[in-house]
Amino acid sequence: MKVGDLVRYTKEHSSMPGYDYCADWKGIIFQHPDDLPSQYRIYWVTQHGVHVGVWLESDGWRGLEVISDDR
Repeated sequence: MKVGDLVRYTKEHSSMPGYDYCADWKGIIFQHPDDLPSQYRIYWVTQHGVHVGVWLESDGWRGLEVISDDR
């Protein structure tokens, strides 16, 4: 994953109990100038509006996938 990627949560993640609310979320990865080099933000568009979340590279990108035209 890299800055500028359009992402969503994987079906495996959003189908886990209690995580169905994020099944339709779509986001774009970016870095704020004040962020650490290993810190990213995701600007999420959700069914309830928008949300910016912090993502640490050390947490890995588990549960996310880059959106492509083949799904």
